[in-house]
Amino acid sequence: MNVSFDISTQVLVTMASAVIAAAALFLGWRQARERELRKDEVLKWANETIRSLQTLYLVCFLGDSAFDAKSVKLMLAEAAVDTSVLIEQGRLYFRNVPHPAYGASRHEAYRGYRPVLLDPIVVMHQIACQWEGAAEDERLRMTLVAEDCVKTFVSLAQKEVGRSKTASVDAGRQGAGEKLEDLLDGIPAERIEALRASARLSL
Repeated sequence: MNVSFDISTQVLVTMASAVIAAAALFLGWRQARERELRKDEVLKWANETIRSLQTLYLVCFLGDSAFDAKSVKLMLAEAAVDTSVLIEQGRLYFRNVPHPAYGASRHEAYRGYRPVLLDPIVVMHQIACQWEGAAEDERLRMTLVAEDCVKTFVSLAQKEVGRSKTASVDAGRQGAGEKLEDLLDGIPAERIEALRASARLSL
């Protein structure tokens, strides 16, 4: 009887251990999967944000030299809407920093101080809304602020979702810091003539 009881107990213990191990594996997999899904979602959001911020910066920087007045007005309106939406979407991934004395009467998602990652988007939203009525000197200042906002956001987003290593050693090598002028000077005359000849043949 004792031998039988001991064997039954051993079987139960073994089965329980297997169940616990399987549950732990499942929980670990699910947590890893949730982290990966969140990272993918944040990456998608960050890419959309970069597109919106960089577009707005280029509108500020290039202005009338690249776009007509109607296009500028349209892009500013789109940027104002897009940045507002991106701020609210960002709140899903990055909660406000709690503070008992700030925003206590607000809705829960807006209590405390917003995370620093959202600050550049808020500022860019303000630029999009205020650009048309701004004086020339103020626009110059806004352009520089916009440039800083893009760089700040990209730097913070890279820490959040950027890859620490490249898949290829070649892609991760130090760049040469080449400039367009240097590359233009390095084009041999033979290639230019070949391009001209191919252009003439296509006419």
